[in-house]
Amino acid sequence: MTVSYLDEIMQQPAMLAALAKGLPKDTEQELAQARLDLQSGAFDRVLLTGMGGSLHGAYPLYLQLVRSLGVPVILMDTSELVQQTPEAISERCLMIAISQSGESGEIVEMTRIAPRRPSTVISATNLAGNTLANWADIRLLSNAGPELTVSSKSYTGGLACLHLLGAALVGALPQAKKELARAATACTELLANWEPRVSALTSFLDPKAPLVFAGRGNSFASAQIAALLTQEAAKLPCCALSGGQFRHGPIELVRPGFTMVTFLGDRKTRDIDMAIIEKVLGCGGRVVAVTPAASDLPEAEGLRVLSYPDVPTPLNPIMEAVLVQVLQIPLAAARGFKAGEFLNATKVTGIV
Repeated sequence: MTVSYLDEIMQQPAMLAALAKGLPKDTEQELAQARLDLQSGAFDRVLLTGMGGSLHGAYPLYLQLVRSLGVPVILMDTSELVQQTPEAISERCLMIAISQSGESGEIVEMTRIAPRRPSTVISATNLAGNTLANWADIRLLSNAGPELTVSSKSYTGGLACLHLLGAALVGALPQAKKELARAATACTELLANWEPRVSALTSFLDPKAPLVFAGRGNSFASAQIAALLTQEAAKLPCCALSGGQFRHGPIELVRPGFTMVTFLGDRKTRDIDMAIIEKVLGCGGRVVAVTPAASDLPEAEGLRVLSYPDVPTPLNPIMEAVLVQVLQIPLAAARGFKAGEFLNATKVTGIV
């Protein structure tokens, strides 16, 4: 039987529930030692790197570590790291490298040409036995299983692994496991009745018009993966911006026919996010607001609300990502494509 894009999406609740049981005991012990090394000053920086969705999915972890650690934290596209600034890799560096396959061209190149071996390398991949995992000192696996279509379970599995990783590095792993268990249940609830919730949005979005995705904080990761996935799965031109970036110039795009999808997972910025929504609506544009159910945001002329079951705030990006994944199915169909199929690329980008 051929596994479809929707089949892979539907495998996510079980994957999240498995990860909620925790990492292998030896991996948790290795992460506990890395935490002690951080506290003792053994590392002079933390460097997060990846490509595509792996890079976008690292953004919530980047924010968490910047807030929690006493050393500089850097988030960098692996191609720029390898080609432009390999000097950022120091001998006292804690490197966190993310790649669902572990075989992306830039990642493989990094393992070959790193001018200095980082003090410690933590990898986050889907499965074991790949170039990145073999190079790493500590290996995190989402065990999402083979994925043949555009990214779904490998992305959310990566988010879940990085949630556990961040918790381990700041001493909050037991709580993170409980949070993931809640996310697994919420994901089941969301996927039980996804089709009516998203199909009606297809005409509202206008499948022929480019989209702007926007978000702040952890939800900026969702805006970025949404744009990437929409380009891959629905072949629709779009871009991703933070709410602040949208204010600085791109807001001039707004007029009748303009559509924005905004992610409202960051409660701290709700007021300024709502101000942008009101501005877009006032200029004749349309908005889809993706939000936790508890926000109870009412729909209005030009405004549609796509809500998801409430989860702990750090895991909103998982729920946001799942909604974007299922949205691709009617959106791609309306554009004459089958969601998940590659036409010009392959699953793993092996060219640097």
